[in-house]
Amino acid sequence: MQLPGSRSSAGFPSPADDYLEKSLDLNDLLITNKVATFFMRVEGESLKESGIRHGDMLIVDRSINAVSGKTVVAVVSGELLVRRVEMIDGKLHLTSDDSSVTPVVVDGEEIQIWGVATSVVHQL
Repeated sequence: MQLPGSRSSAGFPSPADDYLEKSLDLNDLLITNKVATFFMRVEGESLKESGIRHGDMLIVDRSINAVSGKTVVAVVSGELLVRRVEMIDGKLHLTSDDSSVTPVVVDGEEIQIWGVATSVVHQL
């Protein structure tokens, strides 16, 4: 017996039903810690070779430790920078892909790491 308002198949089930997935939610896919995550728009081309270009959207997680090799958002002398963290000779360096950009050597300089970039979103 069929209930009022319910639907029933008038033929064979669709073979595509085997491949149905839940809808895609980019928040679930790209964000692991919602409370500690923020988005920021990139300005400049200093990490272009790493796939981070002007106008891209970075997803940044404040709960991740900034270790060597990670891309971070940092405040250096009041300026907001997106750079890669590298340990060289026991000192923290903030570097870019552009050899004309002088690395920031963190040695007594006022610096604050805002978070670690976890993903980059750019439009084609």
